[in-house]
Amino acid sequence: MTTRRRRSAATLLLVLIFGGCGQRSAPPPATTPPPPTPTPSRVLLFFPGEDTLLHGEVREIPELPSELAPRIRLLVEELALGSTRGRGAVFPWSVAVLGVFVDEGGDAFVDLSAPPPRAVEGSATETALLFGTVSSVVANCPGVRRLQLLFDGHEIETLGHLDFSRPLAPRPELIAR
Repeated sequence: MTTRRRRSAATLLLVLIFGGCGQRSAPPPATTPPPPTPTPSRVLLFFPGEDTLLHGEVREIPELPSELAPRIRLLVEELALGSTRGRGAVFPWSVAVLGVFVDEGGDAFVDLSAPPPRAVEGSATETALLFGTVSSVVANCPGVRRLQLLFDGHEIETLGHLDFSRPLAPRPELIAR
């Protein structure tokens, strides 16, 4: 081989070694679009006032589920957080939502942790508990007409004053105008 050919061969060899001949360039990293930002939703929750009527309170929720059972759970959990305007509590104990079911007829059943003894005393407290929950759920859940509260998986007749034994519709006369 002549010197010229050797140099050409050496140059070609160096180009192949250091030039990356035969290598594929790495594909650009895949860019996944960021998840969509949830659109906040406004909900209407009802809390008892000093006049014993239920007062509406608009609250912004970061993301409101479209399915009824998760939506109802979220609404009841928001009620449990209490009023942001200094109104009374719907739940006078630290409540947990144990389950939610909606039947084909538009009746919702919400299973709550049972109140401790003497946590719910008086008809005004029961009215706030029962109809604050009923009114809040029905106002924010199209297709739900009535609601029944269960406690620790059991139907109860009463907590002392009101009928808890069946699904109930909102009572407009209990809502402040």
